[in-house]
Amino acid sequence: MNRTQAKDSSGKRATISAYIISKNEENNIARAIGSVRWMDEVIVLDSGSTDKTVDIAEKLGAKVSHAPFRNFVEQKNRAMDLCSGEWVFNLDADEEVTSELKHSLMKVISREEGANGAAAYRISRRILYMGRWIRHCGWYPEYRERLSEKGRAVWKGSILHERLESEGSVGILEGDLLHRPYSNLGDHLKTIDRYSFLWAKREAESGRKTGLFSIITRPPVKFLKMYIIRAGFLDYGPGFVASVMGSFYTFMKYAKLYELSGNLK
Repeated sequence: MNRTQAKDSSGKRATISAYIISKNEENNIARAIGSVRWMDEVIVLDSGSTDKTVDIAEKLGAKVSHAPFRNFVEQKNRAMDLCSGEWVFNLDADEEVTSELKHSLMKVISREEGANGAAAYRISRRILYMGRWIRHCGWYPEYRERLSEKGRAVWKGSILHERLESEGSVGILEGDLLHRPYSNLGDHLKTIDRYSFLWAKREAESGRKTGLFSIITRPPVKFLKMYIIRAGFLDYGPGFVASVMGSFYTFMKYAKLYELSGNLK
């Protein structure tokens, strides 16, 4: 790691670690690590990759550890605990830090920012979909807490929606995380199938039921919200497809809940 680029002129900046959880991310991991190599260390916690993820990470200077995957909350907390930096930054394997975001991060650790005592910072993600960076559909800006002072935040949440919760105030950083969640539409469909089942299973286990009315009405409402209200039409073809897929995801969630809650005749 190049540990000198991020230092201010006095050399008294805080240290910062990036942590990434991974499994079979050989197509993404180099881009993710490359965008944070200027940090003091990059931690990769791998959960059994069978491709070249680990080799690529090690060649790029990351410190690789291994742990079986149970859920995102536990895995991210494990990875954060491995960090030695005064500030810790979470990066998904399919994300990368922009130059503008790097500048914002460096201002925090050089103590140009953070004087207000913020324990964590939110960062917006920008999603690449069908070759276009989506700026509408309700997909952008999508703020998530990713940077925190070591020991002042912890990952919490459910199997579907993990979140970083801090014990102090939360700021917002300029600059985006670039996110490439789907390699193609087939990959998106696989994600919809997996996450709609997990959502339906969780809701069914909590005793929730649904009926045909929700299955019929919620998908078109979701499409109208994404494509019209959230201006997905301004993202042209990719915005239309993203809105259709959002509608389909809604349909699959409620159809699977309908099935699991025993409503099928």
